[in-house]
Amino acid sequence: MIVSIPTISASLRERTALLAANPTAVNERMYETLMSLEGYENLMPSVRQDIAASIDLTAGLWFQSLLTGRPPSADDMDRFREFGRRRVHQRVPLQSVLRAFRLGSREIWRTYIALGEDDGSLVDELLFVISPYLFDFFDVMAQSIAQSYLEEQYQQARWREALRHQLYNIVFYTPDDHDGFRETVEALGLDSTAPRVALAIDIELPEHTSYERERELDRIALASARHLAAAPGDLVRAWHRGRLILWAPCLRGDSINRIDRLTAERAGALAAAVPELHRIGVGLMNEGASGWAATVDEAIRALDFTPKSQGQSQVAMYSSILIEESARLASNARRYLVSLLEQLANEPELVATLQTYFEQGQRRGQSAAALGIHPNTLNYRMERIEALLGASLDDVGWIEKLDIALKLRRAPT
Repeated sequence: MIVSIPTISASLRERTALLAANPTAVNERMYETLMSLEGYENLMPSVRQDIAASIDLTAGLWFQSLLTGRPPSADDMDRFREFGRRRVHQRVPLQSVLRAFRLGSREIWRTYIALGEDDGSLVDELLFVISPYLFDFFDVMAQSIAQSYLEEQYQQARWREALRHQLYNIVFYTPDDHDGFRETVEALGLDSTAPRVALAIDIELPEHTSYERERELDRIALASARHLAAAPGDLVRAWHRGRLILWAPCLRGDSINRIDRLTAERAGALAAAVPELHRIGVGLMNEGASGWAATVDEAIRALDFTPKSQGQSQVAMYSSILIEESARLASNARRYLVSLLEQLANEPELVATLQTYFEQGQRRGQSAAALGIHPNTLNYRMERIEALLGASLDDVGWIEKLDIALKLRRAPT
């Protein structure tokens, strides 16, 4: 609450009344100063008009309080706080809003200094009466608008959290609800028709309260947005099957292959920059509710299908396991491939030898050394494998089949 409104002299009252009756000049100077601030410079015309209206109201309340000796009314303060709430949705940073008040008060003070230059009798009154009240007035108003801004920001966060939860349910449980998906995505301020790619992240989170956990996930999502070249508000997050899920926007009309390669690079940079992220699975670009679910499923499969013990990159791409996935999902193909290794099951050293052979890039010398056996022993085992399977390990087709069979053997069911 604004207190200690000073009683001003008749001379200053007369000049203040003139300013209040025609505040255009001071308001325009305030407006021009604000439009150069960070957070204000690229606003839409409708938002600029709203800011001009807030300047008119603030300056008017200042002049009114001096002339009447009364603080702004409850209705006036409600109107004033509404501007603070709107700044949240207009995406003007709170820091910029508060700086605008400091600079606005400076412009009003300059106007009063000019009055003192014209009339020396006002100097003491301006310095010792008006300036303390000016600082008090704008400090209280700034606190009021900051409070309304933060309250609205909190309500918006809760509202967005509710929308995210609703979106999660649609994507994973009712993906045929196309209208619900569109309405929910657009309520979040996003384009429901734009394609997205999912990242599934194995993440280490210390024991936290629910609130602290959400804050930590928000922090990681913010860092992820920078590395994924997405605006923070354009990155959608969820917690699904024990993993942090991020849906990153893709450029409409771009190819799946290019998006896949670009996302792989960005995910690699993200994994290197954020130590809490252990591994990242990347799905393929898709769209719509069912597409959002499909790319998440692919990202999780990429993590599950790529063994952790291989010491490979922290990023697992679904595009790298497409052939294995096709075989795994086609029951007849899977049974055939599994049967190849079953034929070697009575001689376990043959399976171990074949596994090592592929791990060593099909180099026999390195494979023998890794197994700790003589190269002739390795050759014997390889010939035995070929004999049991009717295969040729020089044949590309057989190499592909056996490689996939071994990957299917390691992969979780």
